[in-house]
Amino acid sequence: MWKRLIKRLFVKVIGKERIKKTIVFFAKVSDIDLLLLAYNNIGILKYQNFGISGEKFLIEKILKKNIVSEKPVFFDVGANVGMYSLELKKIFPNAEIWAFEPNQESYKKLVNLVDNGIRCVNIGFGECEKNIMIYSDLDKTGSSHATIYKGVYEHFYNAKKFLEIPIHLEKLDDFCRSNNISEIDFLKIDTEGNELNVLKGASDILKKGSVKIIQFEFGECNVFSKVFLKDFYDILGNYDIYRLDTENLISLSKYNSLNEIFRYQNIIAVNKSFLCVNA
Repeated sequence: MWKRLIKRLFVKVIGKERIKKTIVFFAKVSDIDLLLLAYNNIGILKYQNFGISGEKFLIEKILKKNIVSEKPVFFDVGANVGMYSLELKKIFPNAEIWAFEPNQESYKKLVNLVDNGIRCVNIGFGECEKNIMIYSDLDKTGSSHATIYKGVYEHFYNAKKFLEIPIHLEKLDDFCRSNNISEIDFLKIDTEGNELNVLKGASDILKKGSVKIIQFEFGECNVFSKVFLKDFYDILGNYDIYRLDTENLISLSKYNSLNEIFRYQNIIAVNKSFLCVNA
């Protein structure tokens, strides 16, 4: 309460406009990027590590407090080499964790890294079943990053030559039916711009409310997939939408075009029928 009183007194005495001018002045003389600072304060461009991104907080606080099933089901879609799956396993040793990675080279590393308690599957997910190509920077053949959208590498990494990698996509709905999976406690999607198509292929289980919490990336890749945050609001009508910060979930509430920010961020969707505690 005392913080509020000090804030009101400070604004009343100095005035908002003078405060703004002072902030801008000191930012200029200190060479501080105010836009980057603003982004960082709302959970954007916090990719430096697992802690700063908020993913450590999400797993160890939010999921741990809210996922109470004795054997929860987790899907790691776009598992890469398995680091996220391993973090989930630490906190939920009894969980049924499925790690999906369509890139054959990344999949080999995934299988070698994770233990027997994590089920690795060499497929991706999309709106329908099909075989497609993903692209990686040919000059960085050791990299485990790849995307369906070649423009991502051309624009952001100035890549000139590409490695084309054939992959297989399935519908998440079909996979769940084939494997008798009726409920997913946590669905994490990191598919370099293809996140919306993954959700389109999961329309049946989403309509049934069978997925409790979803994490997906939104940012620069969506420029090339031509997907807006509004598209996620439309397909996730039964979910409350948050942006993940380092130690907080920031409610985005109803759709607002101001949140169409195409910079790296993690969005958390919580099924409205599932009570989620913001730790």
